[in-house]
Amino acid sequence: MSINLMQQLNTISNPGGGGVPVTQYVQEYQAVLTQQLESTPKQELSTLSTQQSALTALQSALNQFQSATQTLASLQAWTPVTVASSSSAFSATAQAGAQPATYSIGVTQLAQSQFSVATVGQTTESGSSSITAGSLTVTSLNGGAATVSITAGESLDSIAAAINQNSATTDVSASIINSGSGSTPYYIALQSTQTGAQYGFSLSSSTSSTYLSTNFGFPSTPNQAAQNAQITVDNSVNLSSSSNTFTSAIPNVTLTVSQPTSTAGTLTIAQNQSAIVGAVQTWMKSYNSLIDLVHKDTAYTPGTGTTPGTSGPLFNDPNAAGVLAQLPAALNMVQGSGVQNSLASVGIVLDPNTGHLEFQPAGGFGSTGGTLQDGQTMFTNALQSNASAVQQLFGVVQNAGASSAIPTTGVLGSVTTTLSEFVGGGGQTGTIQSELTGIQSQQTNLNSYITQLDQMISQNVANFTKQLNALNASLAQSQSQMQMLAALMGGGSAGSGGSTGGTPAGIP
Repeated sequence: MSINLMQQLNTISNPGGGGVPVTQYVQEYQAVLTQQLESTPKQELSTLSTQQSALTALQSALNQFQSATQTLASLQAWTPVTVASSSSAFSATAQAGAQPATYSIGVTQLAQSQFSVATVGQTTESGSSSITAGSLTVTSLNGGAATVSITAGESLDSIAAAINQNSATTDVSASIINSGSGSTPYYIALQSTQTGAQYGFSLSSSTSSTYLSTNFGFPSTPNQAAQNAQITVDNSVNLSSSSNTFTSAIPNVTLTVSQPTSTAGTLTIAQNQSAIVGAVQTWMKSYNSLIDLVHKDTAYTPGTGTTPGTSGPLFNDPNAAGVLAQLPAALNMVQGSGVQNSLASVGIVLDPNTGHLEFQPAGGFGSTGGTLQDGQTMFTNALQSNASAVQQLFGVVQNAGASSAIPTTGVLGSVTTTLSEFVGGGGQTGTIQSELTGIQSQQTNLNSYITQLDQMISQNVANFTKQLNALNASLAQSQSQMQMLAALMGGGSAGSGGSTGGTPAGIP
């Protein structure tokens, strides 16, 4: 009976053919090596990536709160006002720094430009005219002058275009008016390009003293004289403006007049407390979003039964713990020795249940009753009684023109100092960025280590593949030898007249 060793070896699952299943063994070997050697560093990379994302989100939330703090530190957030006029003759807008007050405003006259229309008309606007050759000089009271040379029969359009080429110098523009009646309905009109007395102008000609009157008929007195707007404030201060807008009549108020009045109207500037409350609420909302994020990323959820507990990506992070400890302390810091020396003294407190910064609810948090005053009412009362003291408590920077400011005193100054430790400032790197840099370094090292492991695994797999291929070659050679031996041993068993003795056929 012949024995085929390869048939026994091929009882191992080997879809690819005879011998050892090289591909299957190599894949399993590579998978085992990868699992044993790379699972730990790859898990560390995953943990670092999650921590990195959480820290980046924390850094962004801190920067947003820092921006909100600087916005609230600007005087513009604390000096919004409402403006009301009792007269349709004027209106006003207020900028940061406008002080609540009431003014009496009388409008004497409006600003206007000079307007002069010729009285000698022409039959056509663009065709040949009856104008003789000569010159026309426009001289502005503002100092500019320009002379236009006119040819005989030149069209009104051409003359107007020549005047307009010098408008930047003379502040005068020309246009053609069609009266719509008579045989000569077209007239040239000149107007100063800006309102105000200084933009009036005069006309002259070097051709002759009668050239302008004969050819154009400009009136000796303008159809409309240039003049300034004039107002009276509180029946005592007379002010003038080349336009119908007054920017210096009342500090940080822009006043626009639209018609003269026979009696003065009232302009009322009042503090807009709701806008100030809104600005503070926006700042508190930014803080609350930050605190909610930190609480979420540092939370620990206990396990149940065989299910282990889970912790947030910043559960043991020192920066996250520092934010939760230091920012509330900065907010609760007592500022000075006055009556309004803390946020609590103006009705703003930290909710002990959520950590949120809020106006104190009447009766307190979680209370069904009590004698505490509503925090928003406390805040508005403090504004009414002493707005400057409230601004001092917060550390408002007294710069009326800035929409944001970096506070150095008060509650906002304390918050800014604390935030700078985490997010940096003034050329200093914050602790969060330093931690992120450290994480990036660890990621680089781990990726380098995994690359080395990949190379080692590849080398081991290549050696293992080589060994299996050599084994298959050896097995194939052995099979061939066994087949030859089997053929030799069984080759004479079918001879005629075979012997009944024990000697195999073919062997003497």
